[in-house]
Amino acid sequence: MSAGKSARLSIREIAELSLFCALMVAGKECLRLIPNVHPVTLLLLLATAVYGAKAFYPAFGFALLEIALYGAGLWNLMYLYVWPIVVLAALPFRRSESRAFWAAIAGLHGLCFGALCAIPYFFIGGWQMAFSWWVSGIPYDVIHCVSNTVLVFVLFPPLRRALERAKKTSGGRE
Repeated sequence: MSAGKSARLSIREIAELSLFCALMVAGKECLRLIPNVHPVTLLLLLATAVYGAKAFYPAFGFALLEIALYGAGLWNLMYLYVWPIVVLAALPFRRSESRAFWAAIAGLHGLCFGALCAIPYFFIGGWQMAFSWWVSGIPYDVIHCVSNTVLVFVLFPPLRRALERAKKTSGGRE
């Protein structure tokens, strides 16, 4: 940890990161009639760019809220690793200003979503089960890829600027 930076969350950060969780759930619910179109990846990338590793909190928070809303299933396990992977992938590049880069990360996550979610099926039924599960979802992964790419390409830069400005003007007050 660098000097002056605490590993602990401030009250303000708890509130702000909780808002990310709420926005992810609300955004996903509002768009649920359109398969695989939602702002979750966009919001996780924004949280990573602005808050760094603290973005893992909304990633896990979102997964836990979804589990609370929809109940138990194998997808619970998937959500506990598939969303933090977005944060993990973006974390080393959080200072990047490239709109295309952030859109590519989002698109790649959308495209790989089904493959990532097929991992538990490998342990249940082997390669054949995992592969067939993944292949059957490829059309949805393509939708996920395109929607993530467009949302992040259009919205990431202005939202990042607004968040960074808000953090700067707050002066770190609790």
